[in-house]
Amino acid sequence: MNALPVPLLTAVLILSACSGVPERRVPAEITAAVPTSYPPSVGQRSTATLADDWWTAFGDPALSAWVTRGLAYNSDLSIAAARVLEAGALARQAGADRLPQLGAFLGATRQRALLPQGGVPASAVSERGQVGVSASWELDLWGRLALQDAAARRRYLAEGYTLTAVRLSVTAELVRGYLRVQTLDAQRQVLQDNRALLSESLALNERRYQLGSISELDVQRARAELADTEAQLADITRSLRISERALTVLAGDWPAEALPRPVAPLDELPELPPVPVGLPAALLDRRPDLRAAEALLQAQQADVGAARRALLPTVSLSGRFGGASPDLSALLRDPLTIWSVGADLLQVVFDGGRRRAGIAGAEARATQALERYARAARGAYGEVLDALETRRAAAAVRDARSRQAAALAVAERLAQRRYEEGYSAYLELLDARRSRLQARLAVAQARSAEVDAYVRLITALGGGWQAADIDRLQ
Repeated sequence: MNALPVPLLTAVLILSACSGVPERRVPAEITAAVPTSYPPSVGQRSTATLADDWWTAFGDPALSAWVTRGLAYNSDLSIAAARVLEAGALARQAGADRLPQLGAFLGATRQRALLPQGGVPASAVSERGQVGVSASWELDLWGRLALQDAAARRRYLAEGYTLTAVRLSVTAELVRGYLRVQTLDAQRQVLQDNRALLSESLALNERRYQLGSISELDVQRARAELADTEAQLADITRSLRISERALTVLAGDWPAEALPRPVAPLDELPELPPVPVGLPAALLDRRPDLRAAEALLQAQQADVGAARRALLPTVSLSGRFGGASPDLSALLRDPLTIWSVGADLLQVVFDGGRRRAGIAGAEARATQALERYARAARGAYGEVLDALETRRAAAAVRDARSRQAAALAVAERLAQRRYEEGYSAYLELLDARRSRLQARLAVAQARSAEVDAYVRLITALGGGWQAADIDRLQ
């Protein structure tokens, strides 16, 4: 059974958005953890932003269909969206603690008592009833409830950022999974073409052997080469089927019969646009996982403040208003008016150190959150550098592989001519064909690696999401 569409869940969580979260402040420890600039070799200081639908740059409608389906029905996204809804409900609960609590009461009792009269027991029946409303309100004189509310709202915001991070991750996995299928499909086509060529060559060699033009050694070598290609084809086909099934699961169990096939071959993909890298400090805004770590840190810091204020006394107001009657039949008709107003001041004198331990625990959790945030910031910077280097290297490999394949294609034609004219043995032609086959497979793999590096760079930079979409949860 498919999960609920993620856009529906996202709409629900936006409708349940709260307000009143403290202003954003990035700690100095975090800004110090990120260098002010990338190495000179990086270049690309553009401040342009990525499009949210960056995958459309591939110009493949089938790929866009897969991404659209995955973003609507992926299980990880559905779980992340449900966690946002849960965090929103907890934030509303925390906010409700700051408001007065209103209630209504209705009570009735009827009892019989045995009263001795002159040694002879007698019974008496009495009735009593009450009806009215009550109210109670804890005055947040020290701001403890406000800090608890702020912490819950920051966790709500963190889950919203986490949902965006999961969406980016799922999108990248869908694109990479689709490219794996496309790469394996291209490699399978190369092997199928080579099998057809080797089959024709084997048939030709068998006829030439029967005519006595060549030795049996050439025939056996042709058979061995064909068998090797068939083995590679079977292995590639197995990998292709496994990758297709993995892609369907990632897209929410899309039926195999609805599998959209690539529109353009892998080697005909358009030239991908440049990716604006910007400055390292921009990662703190562009990466949703870093924004989530920041919100969690602020939530933990609010928890510390709330734990410290728990040492102070609490002040509560309460009141009741209603009616009472000694006769149940007259409770609603002609009751006696009753009311009460009270205030309570409570200060815990001894709790065995529980509240002090709570403060220490909250401070330790805040320290952990700060270190996780700093580690994530440093890791994000390193991921961008790795992605940039990988993309440059992948482009160079693809260019070299393409030149290699072109040269080996010429070498194969020359070897074919030499063999047909009797200037070389069949083994030389087989070596040329084998080399060209491997080069064609390597070209497909190199092109796939180049596109994969492009996707990883976009992911490392945080994709094209807009922070304003999540800030509405504040």
